[in-house]
Amino acid sequence: MQIYQQDIVSLIEPLSLFIARLNRKDRHHVGYCGEDPEEIHSTLREDFADAGEMDRWFTLLMDDKGDIRAALGFNVDPDSRTAEIWGPFIEAEDEWSAIAEQLWATGMTKLEGQVDRMFGFYNEANQFAKRFILKKGGRRTGEHIVLRAEPSSSPSETSPHVVEFTPNYTEDFQELHDNAFPDTYYDAERILKMLDQDRRLFVIVDQGQLAGYVYVEGDSDIQDGSIEYIAVSERYRRLGYGQSLLEKALQFLFREVKATEISLCVEYSNHAAIGLYNATGFRTVHKLSSYVL
Repeated sequence: MQIYQQDIVSLIEPLSLFIARLNRKDRHHVGYCGEDPEEIHSTLREDFADAGEMDRWFTLLMDDKGDIRAALGFNVDPDSRTAEIWGPFIEAEDEWSAIAEQLWATGMTKLEGQVDRMFGFYNEANQFAKRFILKKGGRRTGEHIVLRAEPSSSPSETSPHVVEFTPNYTEDFQELHDNAFPDTYYDAERILKMLDQDRRLFVIVDQGQLAGYVYVEGDSDIQDGSIEYIAVSERYRRLGYGQSLLEKALQFLFREVKATEISLCVEYSNHAAIGLYNATGFRTVHKLSSYVL
């Protein structure tokens, strides 16, 4: 087997299938990546290939037949100088550590001078990756669960107080987001830059003041959606605003994006939020740990 790091864009389809196959198994599961080949293919295309970044940020291990046996990628944000770690995805469990070191060494050469922090997000059952990132000096920053809902959870109506984000709420949004999620993969500035038809930010307003927000991502081509962030300012809690934001997110993703399922992630200790999500039809599918390196 040999390291492969050129013309990776030509291997997007088999790479998507490879990641999906491993990511469906808890012991190989990485929280940043999906489990559906079409979803992964779409993300690789939009976040890496279209920007000409596949060779720059991905490293593969190929066997003599040209089949992918391992992969490691980094989703780099040059503005914040951070990167999400995609993998390592390694099929040969008896050689996992040795192959991971090989991929990592190549990846670090590519990343040199480009990032200051890296984030890992691994299933609790993925002992391979958890041990690996700790060995590299990573620090566990939290425990989370991933929940999913299906279209039957879609509300018939939403609160009129929930509206599309407008620039006059920029400072309030940045303050709330950065306080609610200080060590996260998307800071407020990056979210605002990404907003488009499929990436939407909804806010709830109380007497002209931003009380909370929800940021969602949808892909109508593959009928998939996710609630990436939802937060309510401390002074406006216990007023039902979290429920209103959640209902707006579900309505947009199920009715406009036509998502067949929606996923979201929440801290394991946030029992109030988990109770809210369970009450609106979400079920737990994964428990994960986050790391910073």
